[in-house]
Amino acid sequence: MKLQLINSLNKENILKLFILIIAFILPFEKIIIRYSLVFFALFCLFIADYKRLTDRQNWIKLGLISLWILPFLQLLILNKLDVYWEHLMTKLTLLIIPILVLTCYKPYDIKIGKLLRFFTLGCLFSALFCMLNSLFSYYFLENVKAFNYSSLSIFHHPGYFTMYLNFVIGIIYLALLKPIEFFNISIKWSIIIISFLSLFILIASSRTGWITNILLHTIFLTIIIINKKFNKKIFFYVLILLIPFVSVIYINPTIKLRFNELVRNAINLENTKKVSSSSNVRRKTWLTSTKLIKEKWLLGYGTGIGKKALQEQYKKDGYDYMYKKNFNAHNQFLQVLIDHGLIGFLILSFYTFIMIYNSIIEKKFIYTIFLSIMILNFLTESILETQSGVIFFAFFNTILFFDWFNLKTLKN
Repeated sequence: MKLQLINSLNKENILKLFILIIAFILPFEKIIIRYSLVFFALFCLFIADYKRLTDRQNWIKLGLISLWILPFLQLLILNKLDVYWEHLMTKLTLLIIPILVLTCYKPYDIKIGKLLRFFTLGCLFSALFCMLNSLFSYYFLENVKAFNYSSLSIFHHPGYFTMYLNFVIGIIYLALLKPIEFFNISIKWSIIIISFLSLFILIASSRTGWITNILLHTIFLTIIIINKKFNKKIFFYVLILLIPFVSVIYINPTIKLRFNELVRNAINLENTKKVSSSSNVRRKTWLTSTKLIKEKWLLGYGTGIGKKALQEQYKKDGYDYMYKKNFNAHNQFLQVLIDHGLIGFLILSFYTFIMIYNSIIEKKFIYTIFLSIMILNFLTESILETQSGVIFFAFFNTILFFDWFNLKTLKN
């Protein structure tokens, strides 16, 4: 009896440790997180409580896997499963993570604050490593482009990595307003971390990252001032740490170029002649995507097939640059409409727009911040088409949705 209890406790401790490790290494090299998830899945396979799958209440939680099941069924019906299986494999965590978390963790086993603390540490160490790598490359290897875009963000595409960092910044701001259990960071370190990660986002030159970051600062600082929590200590740290930002904006030519392009395109949408401009590319991909959506708006083309249709349309419209680069829709909502039509769009809309409303009603503001950042990034990138995006979304969306659902069930 004692041996069984010890084994049970060991399994529970391993599970709790595993989920924290995954949160920590998520911002690092994609291969590491890939193999970690495989080990996690294999471990869970043998200890999972599969009886939970028979509970009808848990079926609502498992509605999350519809984001993977729909593409799977669609390709199965179209008899294209073998051809486009690779696309389903990229999104496999949308299926696996909800099932693993449901069958291996009891409600409230996962401490959200502790999980976010490990993720914050992972993002901080990852960003520090990237910054040190660029400093070494600049000073010792004389690489003048060491701080430019993907040369700085070495683990993930800058657009995805800045999404991670903005989520951390949002969480720290939230903790300054209202303490989060197991997430204890002093005001001093909170401001230092926010400033460092914001500086990294500025240098990384992801425009969606910039916009998200500016919105986070504006919203939270406004709330802090309104709630009279903006004390002299916070003001002093903010004032001192503004100096590096001003310096970088004036010194770094890449930031100047991308910022000027962003402003110019916002003022005059038709005046951009540079085909390879990322803003111009996005506009053209969105216009091309709408053409395809009009043809198959109800059911879509299917995962992988939609992207092929998009390439053919680029070629037809004479967008050679975009055809050669094999661009997707650069908008997750448009991408879902192309691939899965109105049905897929409604499913994704439920787990973003509807759930952001529900999270506010239940005062699950961590979930609100997460979904707000995801929606902003969905508008400019096909986030769920790449590993960096799909694992981040699947991991945190599963845990935060389950947490919201557990509270809702407890109230009822």
